[in-house]
Amino acid sequence: MEKVESISLFNKYIRETKILELFSNDMSDKMDLFYFKKGDILINEGECSDYLFFLVNGRMKVFSHSSSGKVMFVSHFKSLQILGETCSLWRKTPTATVQATTNGYCIGISLTKHRELLFNDIKFLRYTCMNLGERLSYMNSNTCITMFDSLESRLASFILNNSTDNIFHYNLTECAELLCTSYRHLLRVLNTFCNNNKLNKTGKYYKIIDKDYFIEIASSSYDVNSSI
Repeated sequence: MEKVESISLFNKYIRETKILELFSNDMSDKMDLFYFKKGDILINEGECSDYLFFLVNGRMKVFSHSSSGKVMFVSHFKSLQILGETCSLWRKTPTATVQATTNGYCIGISLTKHRELLFNDIKFLRYTCMNLGERLSYMNSNTCITMFDSLESRLASFILNNSTDNIFHYNLTECAELLCTSYRHLLRVLNTFCNNNKLNKTGKYYKIIDKDYFIEIASSSYDVNSSI
C-alpha cells in the first residue's frame, strides 16, 4: 500500500463518499489517501494499526484463523466503510485480518496524531456505534443463514447479487470462502446448475439461463455484499 499525493483524486473521493459528514469538524487536513493492490493487508490479525482506515473504492474481505489454523470468513466490505475501528481506536489487538480483494483506495487518519480528537467527536462516535450495531446484526443473521440454509440457496443469492446482465463472473476460490464451503463442493453445485440448464458455462463466465429459478430458491436475506 502506498500514499497518494494527488489532491484532485483525494478531493474526488471526499466529494463522492461525503466522508467529512461523519465528523463534527473538518478533518480533510488530517486525512491521507492510500492506494492498495489486490492482496494487500490493511489490518493484520494480532497487530495494532497506526491508522484508522476508510475504504472509499474497491473491496475488502475480513477473515480470522481458528485454533487449528483454518481460515474463517468474517465479513466482506465495499466502500464507504470504516475498517477495524474498535481495535484501532482502543488499541485492542485485532482478532481478524482485513485484506484487499481488488485494487482500490482508502483514506487514513493517523491515530498517533489524532486519536484524542476522534475520541472527543460525539458525531463520529455515534456513527461508529451505529456501524458496529449494524455489523453485529448482519453477522448474527448471516451466521444463522450459513448454518441452516443449503449451499444451493446461498449460492443462488450470491449469483443474483453478483451478476451483470445475467453474467456471473467471480473468483470461485473467494466465492467459496464467502459462502463458507469448500471449493470442490462449490464446483459440484455449479455443475448441477449447469446440468439442469439453470446456468451455462462459457470459459470463465456463467450465464444465467433461468433467473426465475434462482430467485425462487435464493435465501431471502442472504447478501454478502451488504454494506456492513
